[in-house]
Amino acid sequence: MQKVELKKPGYSTYGVVKGGKDIIKFSDNSDIVTDRETNAIPVVPKGKSAPIEFVPRGRNNNMMYDIMKKIGHNVTVGSNIEFKNKVIYGDGVMVYRKYRDSGTNKIVKEEVLPEEHPDIFEFIENNNYALIRHEVANDLAIFYDSYVEYLCDNNNPPKIVQIKAKETTCSRISKIDEKTGKSEWHGYSAEWNKGTPTDVIATPLLDRQSPLRDLKVRMGKLPNKDGKKEVCKERNFIHNIRINTPGRFYYCRPYWWSVFASGWYDFSSAIPVYKKALIKNQMTLRYVIYIKDTFWEKLYKAKNLTTDDEKTQCREDFLKEMNDFLAGEENAGKAFVSEFRYDKIKGFEDKDIIISPLTNQQIGGEYIEDSEEVSNTICYAMGVHPSIIGASPGKGKSINGTEARELFTIEQALMKMYQEATLEPLYFAKAINDWPKDIYFSITNCQLTTLDQGTGAVKNTGLTPETKE
Repeated sequence: MQKVELKKPGYSTYGVVKGGKDIIKFSDNSDIVTDRETNAIPVVPKGKSAPIEFVPRGRNNNMMYDIMKKIGHNVTVGSNIEFKNKVIYGDGVMVYRKYRDSGTNKIVKEEVLPEEHPDIFEFIENNNYALIRHEVANDLAIFYDSYVEYLCDNNNPPKIVQIKAKETTCSRISKIDEKTGKSEWHGYSAEWNKGTPTDVIATPLLDRQSPLRDLKVRMGKLPNKDGKKEVCKERNFIHNIRINTPGRFYYCRPYWWSVFASGWYDFSSAIPVYKKALIKNQMTLRYVIYIKDTFWEKLYKAKNLTTDDEKTQCREDFLKEMNDFLAGEENAGKAFVSEFRYDKIKGFEDKDIIISPLTNQQIGGEYIEDSEEVSNTICYAMGVHPSIIGASPGKGKSINGTEARELFTIEQALMKMYQEATLEPLYFAKAINDWPKDIYFSITNCQLTTLDQGTGAVKNTGLTPETKE
């Protein structure tokens, strides 16, 4: 069998010819999420005089962009990320008040209206906090790491006036300081892959173990190590919001990245590349045409052709007309008339032209089972049931409404940790801006219901039992 290269730009992936003797090599992306054992990169940020050592990520310090490219090239991975991002985002942020009822001694939760606390709602609206949550949800779903920046005013005491989401792909943190035991700086640049970037903006990084306490100390709300309440000079701070993974001192390593290390991503990407190359490169013949050798002389005689050039041109024109007649959708259903003679002595039909249709053996069902297996495995690694997003090809894989509803509810429940992480900046603003202590925030979710309730879904605010929403 001839060895055919099925490499596609952007994939760096090869396919396997089923049933062939030769195997076409896969590319290996297993180390794409491996942090190289390299030294920190000393960089002099803008406005600074001394260099700061920042810890790189992956091959050529470009891991984040490499992962984003891989997500964009794989249908299953990209769909799972989008689904998880939507579940983390939910239906929006709700502000509510929580207190204990003096009569019943039960905890009461009630939604707060904008006219009751306009300063809170103006802060959320002016900062476009919906966009911030969307950015944080994306970064948490993909990288388990996200970064937001708090901008404080010059009042005494200072207040948080603005929150900005910082791209995780452009973010690096400094090497742990031996004196403080903390990463002190956040470096923001779009040129990390160039070795030593020239556009790095360094911002103080809040203590990742207790960021709120660190911010309170810097803003003079809690005493510092000397026992004094002092407001620091800085007014911009970075908060690293993350989903912690064991053994990671600098950056988190999402569990779903196992799809790269295990090789399942390569297998998943190879299947569509192989099928596309197969469809593009295979020769598809619909008909075979048999022409009797004496037919041409009769044709030349009928057209009074004598020279070799005239005969050659006549032959080519006839074959082209025949091909044009048989090919193309516009010729479907046409009839072709050909004369024949019956040889009484030999007892068979003597035809000048015979057209026989060919059966295409390539039915297009290659690797259906393999595609199903790899999609299910990737969905398993990413914590998304394949039936919810339709990742399982093949027959008999559909589920009923009850199963879909319960699977979606389970997914929402499992993503609560992520949802609460997107609310952390609001609680930071509450603490620094002295919002009322009985004010809390939550994510509202779409609660799917059964048809006998007369509606397809209700909004679950979490203030009352789901059956009473």
